[in-house]
Amino acid sequence: MSKEPTNPELIASASSIALTGRRLIDSTDRTSFRDVGEALDALHEHLGVAGGALLILARRLGCEAEVERMLKEGQDRVTAFRAGMGMGGKA
Repeated sequence: MSKEPTNPELIASASSIALTGRRLIDSTDRTSFRDVGEALDALHEHLGVAGGALLILARRLGCEAEVERMLKEGQDRVTAFRAGMGMGGKA
């Protein structure tokens, strides 16, 4: 029987992943495609765990809808920015 993680455990998990990710980036040989690929693979996996932990925490705190709205708005801005870059700034 698995117990749900506590709020401090969720925060510690997400914080640890963020800090470890920064150290991983700092220690990655950016001239090596292999090292960069391995770092991106590790970050991809860990960021998914951190994001999930934070969304669980948002649900527990009763602000999941607001967080989801803010995430969507942020993603929409990123999408618009990328579209503008790909079209020479004419999104």
